[in-house]
Amino acid sequence: MNMLNSFFDKYIFTNTLKYTHNNFYLVDIPFAMVPIDVLLELSTIDDVQIRKKIYSSVKSSTRTKLIPRVGSFTHDRDKEINFLKTFLVASGWGSIDIIDMHFDSKRAIVVVENSPFANQLRGKVNFPADVLMRGILAGSFSAFFKEDVDCVEAECFAMGGDRCKFIIKPISEFDLSNKMVQDQLFLGGL
Repeated sequence: MNMLNSFFDKYIFTNTLKYTHNNFYLVDIPFAMVPIDVLLELSTIDDVQIRKKIYSSVKSSTRTKLIPRVGSFTHDRDKEINFLKTFLVASGWGSIDIIDMHFDSKRAIVVVENSPFANQLRGKVNFPADVLMRGILAGSFSAFFKEDVDCVEAECFAMGGDRCKFIIKPISEFDLSNKMVQDQLFLGGL
């Protein structure tokens, strides 16, 4: 009997996915199942500065709280990356593929197909909609690369793209004169 999906089933059967005191824990990482409709408004805020603050907050908490928890039980960077990717896919964040990654130059390209946010917002926004995913990717790769990197959504399904495509690299390597970059990243600090 398939209870949820193969990723979560493994943790159910090893008793490391728990529901205790009305909270979910996956290997001691607390998480919540949230309907997309509850978070969707965060992706539609038509205020560049607020979207930047959301991105920055998600990036920071992912880097300083989530990834250290993942690392505490994986003890291996490649396992951390695989765990996070598989966890996000199994949790309904879409199909996530890391199509290019270079640890030496601190760069990665990630594509997401079937993003629940972009799917719901297709044709309804005129800016990249996956601010939460950008923050998660920036925070995760900052931890994986052991250097601060940022993430720009260069292609967005919500805006008519074929998929969502994220570019991750040090901020100094982005074209800072590009409006899409300016609208997604804090330039010159908070």
